[in-house]
Amino acid sequence: MESTTAVTADPTYYCHTRPEMLPFVPATAQSVLEIGCAQGAFGAAVKRRTGAEVWGIEFNPDAAKRASTVLDLVLVGDADAQIAQLPDGYFEVVICNDVLEHLVDPVYTLKQLRRKMKPHGVVVASIPNIRFLPALSAIVVHKDFPREDFGIFDRTHLRFFTRKSMVRLFEEAGFSMRRIKGINAYRSRLAILLTVLTFGYFADSFYLQYACVASPAGARS
Repeated sequence: MESTTAVTADPTYYCHTRPEMLPFVPATAQSVLEIGCAQGAFGAAVKRRTGAEVWGIEFNPDAAKRASTVLDLVLVGDADAQIAQLPDGYFEVVICNDVLEHLVDPVYTLKQLRRKMKPHGVVVASIPNIRFLPALSAIVVHKDFPREDFGIFDRTHLRFFTRKSMVRLFEEAGFSMRRIKGINAYRSRLAILLTVLTFGYFADSFYLQYACVASPAGARS
């Protein structure tokens, strides 16, 4: 089973710090794995905040080389192949920031990750929301499905998720969703009016992504 992560010529693609995701990482975590760690900016922030040992997996060799200067260990290559090399039951937190949508079979990858986590561990993930209002506008109003260098229509995305299907993704992989929260909100009068007129039906469309925190099914909180 092969997977992939983003490959792009744009060097800024691998530099995002994602500070909005830091509050979702348990402050007590001491062993962390980041899938698609890019240049290690987020993992380094986790290390500074928690003092954790942070490992990374990154497909792009140039980004991985930079990440290796700020993280404790970085494995380079296909995510599933590298996950198989990791010790079982080792990580308290696995981070997947805008990664699962790049994978051929994210359910399979999450199942593999379960074996590498401690029983009380959590997956912290950011996942783009295809029901984001500007994305819906592109599809429904403009009758288009563009392919772009980043964002919802990133040309390297293999999967697309709504809030509902994000929950199902984790459940199919044997996880329970502990928390799911919209991040990077879109604010406009039209969005608010649409939500009011539809009695909240489009409330989930305000958010570019959802932050998810999931634990292995049956694990104690």
